[in-house]
Amino acid sequence: MTTPAARAGDDRAFPDVGIDAFLSHFIVAVRFHAGDRAGDLVTFSLPSAVQTVARSRPFVPAEDGERAVFRLPEGATLADEVGRDDFLVSPRGFFAQDREQVWLQILNLDARGETPFGPVRVILGETFKREYPDLFQPSFGAAQSLGERGFPARLFFSPNAVIETPLGAWKTRPKALVGAEIGEFPPIGSYPSLQEPVPLDAVESLRALDDPLAPGSLAPVATISALAHPIDAVVHDAQEAFTAIQRSLS
Repeated sequence: MTTPAARAGDDRAFPDVGIDAFLSHFIVAVRFHAGDRAGDLVTFSLPSAVQTVARSRPFVPAEDGERAVFRLPEGATLADEVGRDDFLVSPRGFFAQDREQVWLQILNLDARGETPFGPVRVILGETFKREYPDLFQPSFGAAQSLGERGFPARLFFSPNAVIETPLGAWKTRPKALVGAEIGEFPPIGSYPSLQEPVPLDAVESLRALDDPLAPGSLAPVATISALAHPIDAVVHDAQEAFTAIQRSLS
């Protein structure tokens, strides 16, 4: 659906290929399925953490086989391009061949905080790949114009992560966070949220499988029942932000 702003022609051009850095935090509800807390629903918020995201040049897809290229920061080892088939999930309505879009990749995030069940750490992107290479999955996303070109736009991410807790390390199954409308990159003030629950698998259980990236009938240890991911503030100098997150791991 086209918004009133888009209908009125109040649009602004998408920027060229680049990297964004910003503060963001998580608001989460987790339901436990195993252990002493089975059946419990626990809610918590993590403090803001620095996140970096690569974005492609804006384009209108000419065909399903088109690929988008990222400009990665120095020291990055993630994919420098993405095709439609590389997206593990995507919500309905994205990848339209009559709307301009920008494809995205979360480069790194290392978010930490205290919760009702102890300290929690959430890692994505380069941080995830470095510490759990056998379980790594990229975190791709896209922004698509609500009109024909530029902003305002609709946004989604599929943030694949490992969550480290006192009860063990858990890996998310691929699901999408969707933001209804954004007007800039980074999308400050937006709050992408889950479209459906996210099962969480124990890392040790996944590693016992023949294919740890195909949990199949494996019973999840918990489920993220609700999640919002507000984008709080711009962090200037994306290269330095990326490097600082990587440096904190050593």
